[in-house]
Amino acid sequence: MPPPALSTEEIFPKIADKQRIVIAGSEGTGLLSSIMRHILNFHKKPFDYFEKGQYNGMEGASIALIVASEALGKYNPIPDFRKFYHHIGVICNIRHTPENRFSSEDEYIRQYDLFADATPKGGILAYCEQDPIATVLCNKERPDVAYVPFKTHPHTSIDGRQFLLSSNKEKMPFNISENHNLQYVGGAKEVLKRTGISSDQFYQGIVSFTG
Repeated sequence: MPPPALSTEEIFPKIADKQRIVIAGSEGTGLLSSIMRHILNFHKKPFDYFEKGQYNGMEGASIALIVASEALGKYNPIPDFRKFYHHIGVICNIRHTPENRFSSEDEYIRQYDLFADATPKGGILAYCEQDPIATVLCNKERPDVAYVPFKTHPHTSIDGRQFLLSSNKEKMPFNISENHNLQYVGGAKEVLKRTGISSDQFYQGIVSFTG
């Protein structure tokens, strides 16, 4: 039986003194975080992790990886992704649907704009440049915020096998089922650079990821 779900208010004190990476979006947040967790575990770099009310803390962790939902508070109409006060904010694909429960698409997009505005000076905002809404939001000038765009990772197919292509065209086999998910490989690689994971270290770990 899983432990009871924890609220944002219960979690925040546990991660208040860590580098908080908040992943927000309608699509791909789970896959992007899974890739990041795999690489961090591969290199034995401790991190705290929070998603869907479940928290896992590691001894010695200086990073907190948070997959934040678009859910609105029961009494306070602020989506979860705005409640963690990120140092690194990540915006995956954004898609407004009736299930989002926002009053309008404009209000939905406004919440992501507020999320981006909350990036502190010296903070980082990573976004999928293949998503038109995220790209517009991240073309806004914000003082001392570093923008990190990401996109589908270069790849090729040889004799039916799929390979990632590094910047020097080195080929690495990978085990991700859908090519359109490779944008999240690109996102994980770029965000992890900001935690001290080099490109070489990323590729060392990604070949054993299955998703």
